Amino acid sequence: MHPKFWKFPGAAYRDQATGDEGGKSAGGAGGAAEPTEAEKTAAAEAAAAKAAADAKATADAGKPTDAEAKLLKEVMQKKEALKAAETEAATAKARLAEFDGVDPAEIKKLLADRKTAEEAALAAKGDFETLKTRMAEEHTKVTTALQDQVKALTEQLAAKDRVVDELSVGTQFSQSSFIKDETTIPPTKARTLYGAHFDLEDGKVVGYDKPRGAAGRTPLVDQLGNSVAFEDAMRKIIEADPDKDSLLRSKVKPGAGSTSAAPGKVVTPPAANLNTTSKIAAGLQGLNLLGNVNQVA
Repeated sequence: MHPKFWKFPGAAYRDQATGDEGGKSAGGAGGAAEPTEAEKTAAAEAAAAKAAADAKATADAGKPTDAEAKLLKEVMQKKEALKAAETEAATAKARLAEFDGVDPAEIKKLLADRKTAEEAALAAKGDFETLKTRMAEEHTKVTTALQDQVKALTEQLAAKDRVVDELSVGTQFSQSSFIKDETTIPPTKARTLYGAHFDLEDGKVVGYDKPRGAAGRTPLVDQLGNSVAFEDAMRKIIEADPDKDSLLRSKVKPGAGSTSAAPGKVVTPPAANLNTTSKIAAGLQGLNLLGNVNQVA
């Protein structure tokens, strides 16, 4: 063998792993090298991965965002609701067409006449028990309908009364200068405590000496018998409250010139504004000796 083509043992295995042998053989033969099984498998896996990536990219390109998906869902729900409404409307229209040309008043009269005839037949046969049962059921039905109607009207009136009370009595409490300036309670609390003392009569807020429902409740009036204004009524109500001392603000101004004293004690005026005789009299009055002095004099 020519030395050029001789290789040491194991070189063929190395060339097979690196592809040198195949390449050289292919080059020597003048044709393309046949890929190995590993190369074929790798190429197939690469092609499959590329195809999967291309498919995912295509799917992602046509996939809506979360906002678009939510909007699409809402549109579908509205379409379904509209379709159901159209179906119900078509059904109702078909049912209504069955009564085309029928007079409702005539139907009511026919039903009433049939009822009267049935009751007459029962009375003629002496079946008064059945007749009594039917009359009781009819009475219960009418009574229940009237009670439901009265309940609904009562609730509507109560709602309107609350609105009127808020716009009238509530406004008086919230705008009261007496409550804000002369009491220690806020307007909302004052309304909670004394709101029942006021009623709206003929469009005017009238104050009472007692809360609503109390025995002997009388309106607060002036010397002419006319209802007093809200501020005056509120003042009278507060002054009649046993806790008025804690509800009314103190009118004594704090400072060196204050002359507050406990009830029953004589308050001595500042000596700076008195002459000598007045100072002596004030001192004797403070010692409760003035009355004795006057008696001696």
